[in-house]
This record gives sequence, structure tokens and C-alpha cells, in this order.
Amino acid sequence: MFGKLIKNEFKSTAHSVMYIYLAAVITIAMMLLSYSVKLKWISTLSTVALMLISVIAVIITLVAVISGFYKSLYGAQGYLSFTLPVKSGELLASKALVSFVWILLSYIIAVSIWIGIYFYAAAKIGQDRITAIKELMKAFQGIPGEKAIKQMLIFLGIMVFVQITVLISQIYFSITLANTRVFQKYGMITALFIFFAVYIVMQILAMLLTTYVPVTLSATQDGLAVSFSNNMMSMDGIAFGLTGTVFQILAAAGLFTATSYLMKHKINVK
Repeated sequence: MFGKLIKNEFKSTAHSVMYIYLAAVITIAMMLLSYSVKLKWISTLSTVALMLISVIAVIITLVAVISGFYKSLYGAQGYLSFTLPVKSGELLASKALVSFVWILLSYIIAVSIWIGIYFYAAAKIGQDRITAIKELMKAFQGIPGEKAIKQMLIFLGIMVFVQITVLISQIYFSITLANTRVFQKYGMITALFIFFAVYIVMQILAMLLTTYVPVTLSATQDGLAVSFSNNMMSMDGIAFGLTGTVFQILAAAGLFTATSYLMKHKINVK
């Protein structure tokens, strides 16, 4: 049943985000065509359009995630969703997983577009990218070694996964709490206030934990190493706070648990 929930969720949300990706594909095709026939004004417009699309794709995806979650659970489809023979946790998990995939895809597309634009521009001006990068690296002392850079990229990838998960947990909790009997009379603007309140509190707590429990992951010449310092920049390299990240993971788990509980016991479907 969980697999069917995921399948139906993908079908119901795909139409909300696929058009922006289709626009990106068309714009890329126009840019490549203009490059081959040497039409500078079209390539310039296409490049600007791609930059805008990369930002719009993320925004539209977030809007689709928010509106889809609200409409399917607390809007006109709410009664149907809550009468399905599934647990509230499974219903929540299916929506969270699909939202995660869409948001991650929008991030990947946005980053890919900017990287593609960079290489496109570099090719147009004839820049020797490898030489420029090497010269830039020589300008910095204590830059992490190749092993540390690879490990750092993996860690940054994990951080992206964590931040998307935290964002979804905050959005879902805020919308769900706003639809309980206590807050529902104030309208959906309550969800916005709850979201910012939760976001700010979590950021403050993460910052305090990072400061007073300074467990960090340092990138050095020999690779990543755990240290006990709240200094994010040092002579050895760059450090990432682990305490705040662990707190955010636990807080996201708590928010999902609270959301599931509210869905099961406290929700007031219109």
C-alpha cells in the first residue's frame, strides 16, 4: 500500500513541476542552436532565461510541495485522504519522500544550469579553465588535499539531504498545526508564523549547540578529521559544525513524529 501511495503522489504532483523543467529543456535547446548558428542575441537571451528558470524551478517546486500537501490533506481532498486504509505515518512518509525527490531534483537542475552556464561562458571567451583553477588554488594557503576535497563533497551532499529533510519537516508540521482546532480559525496565515517561529528557534538552538558543544569536522591536507573547536576557519583548513547538524536531524525526526500524531489525533479537516 505504501508503494501505491508513493506512485499516486508522484502522479498527482508531477504536472505541477514538469512544465518548468520542460521550459528549461527548450531554453537549453535554443541556446545550443544559437551557439551552432552563431546568433549572439539569442544565446544571450537564452542564458539569461536559463538563469531565471533555475531560480524559478526551485520556487515553483516549493510552492507545489506546500500546496499539494495542504490540498490533499486539509483541503477538498482531505476527507478522502484520511479515509484511506493506511496509517497517518505512512501517509506522511509517502508525501515527504515524494516532496524530497522533487526538491532535490530542482536543486540538481538549478546547480547543473549554473555550472553549464559557467562552462558555456568560459568556452565563449576562450578561458583556460584548468590553468585558472590551478592559479586560484595557489593563491590560498592550507587548502585541503584531494582526499579531503572528495570527502568534503560527500559531506556537503549529505548536508543537502539533511537540509531538504529539515525543510520538509518544518513545512509539514507548520501546515498541520495550523489546521488543528486551536489555530484553524485564524486561517492559513498561521502556518506561515508557525514556520518562521520553528525555523528561528531551530537556528538559534543549532547555533548555541555548535558554540557550546563545538564538535566539528575539519578538512585538512590528510582528509576530514573530527575536532573540538568552534572555529570554522583555521590554518589547517575549513571546519563544519557537527553538533548543530545532529540537532537538526533529531529535530526533524521530532517534527515528523509530532506531525503524524497531530494528523492522527488532533487534525480538524474542513
